[in-house]
Formats: sequence, C-alpha cells, structure tokens
Amino acid sequence: MKGRYCAAFFFTVFALLFISALSYSKNISNPAKPSSQNKNTLQISRKTPQLNADGTYEVRQGDSLYRIARVFGTSVDELMAENDLRSNKLKIGQELRIPTGQSLVVSTQEAPKSKAPPAVPSNLSILASLPKQESQGQVTEEADVPLRMLLAEAGFKMLGVRYRFSGTSEKTGLDCSGLVKTLFSKFDIDLPRSSREQYKQGKKVDRNELEVGDLVFFSSGGKTPTHVGIYVGNDKFLHAARKARRVVVSDLNKIWYTMRYLGARRIMDLWWEEPEPTEEGD
Repeated sequence: MKGRYCAAFFFTVFALLFISALSYSKNISNPAKPSSQNKNTLQISRKTPQLNADGTYEVRQGDSLYRIARVFGTSVDELMAENDLRSNKLKIGQELRIPTGQSLVVSTQEAPKSKAPPAVPSNLSILASLPKQESQGQVTEEADVPLRMLLAEAGFKMLGVRYRFSGTSEKTGLDCSGLVKTLFSKFDIDLPRSSREQYKQGKKVDRNELEVGDLVFFSSGGKTPTHVGIYVGNDKFLHAARKARRVVVSDLNKIWYTMRYLGARRIMDLWWEEPEPTEEGD
C-alpha cells in the first residue's frame, strides 16, 4: 500500500513539471507583440538648423553659441573669433559666419516612428546617452536634443571644478548658486546670483515630477534656501559641494539631502522647444 502511494506521488510531481515546461516553451516561441498603440506613436520632429546659401547661419529662437558650435562641429571660441563677438549674447535673425571647413549635412534617413525621449542614466553616463555627431561637420536630426539635456551635458563637463565661497569663475572656483548661474548663462538664460533669488524663478515642481534641468533647493533651517543644484535624472543632482570642495553629483535620497530638501523650480526657458510633461489623464 505504501509503495502505491509513493508511486502516485512521484507521478503527480512529474506531470506538474511536464505541464510547466510545456507552457514555458509556448511562451518562448510566441513572445508578446508590441501593442498597436506604441506602433502608432507620433514623434515630434524638430527643424534641423541649416546654412544659408552664402554659408552663414541665421540665429533662431532658443539658439546659443554653445548649441550652434555643437551642431556645426566647431567651438564657441572659434565662433566668437570668426564673428568678432565680445559676448555670448545673440539676437534672433543675426547672421553668423561658420569657421572655414565647417558645414552642415542633414541625414535623409527617416526617424523611427516611436522613440522615447532622451533619458539620463544613473551616475555619470549622461554624456554617453546623448546623441553624438558621426563626424566633424556632420549632424543628424538626433543631434538637436532638448536644451535642458545640453545644459546637463555642459554641467557634467564641469565636474571637479573647485568649490569657492561666492565664486563665479570656472578657473578660480564656484559656489552652488554661482555654478547654476554660470551654466544657465551658457544658454543665454540670465538667473539671479543667489540661491534665495533663484528660488523665486520659474515654476514650482513637486518632488515626484522632477525632470532633467530642474533646480533643487535645500535649507539648513527655515524656508530660505541655503543650497541649490541641478537635477540630472534618476534621483541625482549636480552641484558645487562645500564639503567635497568641488562640483560633484550626489543622490537626493541620501539622508542629509532628504532632511534638508526644500523644493524645486522649473526654468521654463529650457522648455520652449518641447512640451512640458503633464500628469497622466490630463
């Protein structure tokens, strides 16, 4: 009798394992197909900058020397020297000469129908995540990334810059608000000098709605900010840290920042070229 019970038990286990294996093989051979909704997702195309017939470029809304230099495969210094510019201020309609040897070739390859917006991975891999030019003087539509991503990219290039109280220079050092003002000025966005005044700019943003480029503020006590940084995605922010004595990337979830977190502001001049994210269901 005992032997029959054992045989029945092992037979039941074997049958269950066989059914599970059969179900698994069917799932592997027939993977889930993407929904038609994703296939029909429309991509917002942006007009790619082009040279005029005489080889000059006409400045348009949202342009900065940094963006133009990046698109045409040159540098800000070369652009300024070629056009005898004494400041980085540009006017819409202004014509700029592109340094000799630089040209713009637009790719005719059709963009994919569905493509997620640029995402900023954790740690310092943002530079690798942004589209790169295939070669000097050539650019595709993908290179026209959002302005806030370019700002984050420029910020990562300043990692390691020395911290200096009340500093406003990349060469001699920057404090937290000095770093923010310096970075935004590279894109012709003029912000106040102090974190207290910067906290009054733009639009208030909830903690769970932060996007790349948003300013995050902290306070050692009260409702007046004493520190500011730039959000770069995945709960990370870039800032000039007094304790680290240099520009670094830190985690918003660390207890020190969690306890002192005051709020965030969105500078809308960074969003002129793309729709501002909205809550689901709006």
